Amino acid sequence: MKRLLFAGLLGVITSLGLRAGEPTTMWPYLFDDFMEASIYSKSGNKGEAKVNIHLLRNDLHYLNGSQIYCPDNQNDIGRVVFADSTEFVRCENFFIEVLGETPQAILGRRTTGDFDRLLQGTGAYGTSSSTSAVDNLSSLQLGGIANLNYDMIRVERENGQTLPVSTRLCFIIGGEIVNANKKSVSKLLPESNRKEFDVFLKANKIKWSKVDHLQKVLEYISPLLGK
Repeated sequence: MKRLLFAGLLGVITSLGLRAGEPTTMWPYLFDDFMEASIYSKSGNKGEAKVNIHLLRNDLHYLNGSQIYCPDNQNDIGRVVFADSTEFVRCENFFIEVLGETPQAILGRRTTGDFDRLLQGTGAYGTSSSTSAVDNLSSLQLGGIANLNYDMIRVERENGQTLPVSTRLCFIIGGEIVNANKKSVSKLLPESNRKEFDVFLKANKIKWSKVDHLQKVLEYISPLLGK
């Protein structure tokens, strides 16, 4: 089955697209277009295809001619490497962009569609907006779901509603997503190293919202993980 998936992901190589500045409900994708990438399975298989990441379920979609396909076994995908060397890894049902990596951990960015925010305020009396958002997703005309014709949704992309996105920095440690904050990271370190970690954070004036600061955190914690 895995061999069939990655054989099906073989595609025609095209020039690299650009990051989508403003996804819409008709184009709910991370990138402005489908882009060439190498797809590596967790079992070691490799495929080449034009792909994009759909922001509803954070699934990888690939293009074959003018038809969009979504493989069923998303969690068999280990890593996606684009032509500009941007990499994504699959973890806990998300594709995480790799911002830094050591043998012990990955610094990443998780981007998802904020559908709760999109549908905020549409709830009926006595119903929370969040609950209403889940119920009303079926009423949205989302590109790449019911309509899998690439040419058609490219034409209609500007006719959709603007899709808000949620972006969060995180670490992947031991195959799990760890929020990029002091509390979440500190508890993974040996207790004997936590006071030193606090000193490091203060000395370097670490801001958890800045990627370059988190690169320093990644380098610091990596030798301590698994002690």
